[in-house]
Amino acid sequence: MVPLAITVRPERSADIAAIRSLHDAAFGQPDEGLIVAGVRGSADSIDGGSLVALDGSDSVIGHLLLSLGALMVADGSQRSIWMAGPFSVRPDLQGRGVGARLMRAAIELARRRGQPLICLLGHASYYPRFGFEPARSLGIEPPVAWPDEAWQALRLPAWTPDLRGTARYAAAFGID
Repeated sequence: MVPLAITVRPERSADIAAIRSLHDAAFGQPDEGLIVAGVRGSADSIDGGSLVALDGSDSVIGHLLLSLGALMVADGSQRSIWMAGPFSVRPDLQGRGVGARLMRAAIELARRRGQPLICLLGHASYYPRFGFEPARSLGIEPPVAWPDEAWQALRLPAWTPDLRGTARYAAAFGID
C-alpha cells in the first residue's frame, strides 16, 4: 500500500462543501454535517479547531471538529472544556493513518492552548491509543447515559483532579 501524503490544517471557507460531503459519506446520513455547520461560526466554535486532512492533491480526506463544551461542577459553576467530534475520514482511506494525524493535531492544539481535557463519544478500541480513557473514571459524567467504554476523556498537562462534573456539548449537538 502506497503511503499517503497527508497534511493537516484548519478548515478554510473553500473546504465547507467537501467537509459536509465527507461526513455524509462516512456516516451515511446528514446529522454530523449538520452539527459541524451548526458549530461553525457560533460562540461554541474554537478558532482553528475545525481541522481538515488533505491528500497530495489538496482534496479533503478527513475532518475533525473541536468545539467548546462545559463541565457543570457540583457547586453550580461551570468550566470550559473541549469536545472532539464529529470526526470522519473518507471511507476508502480509513485505516491508513488519516484519522491519527487529525487526532494528534487536535491534541497538540489543545495542549498549546492550555486546555485541561478533551472529551468525546467514540469507539472504545480506537481512542485509547491517543491516551483517552473512560471519562467516568475521572469524575466526568456524560450529558446522557452513554456506555462507559464510549464516553472518553483525555487528560492534558493542564488537567487537575478537581475537574469533575457533568459535561455539556454545544447547542448544535442537540443533547440536553
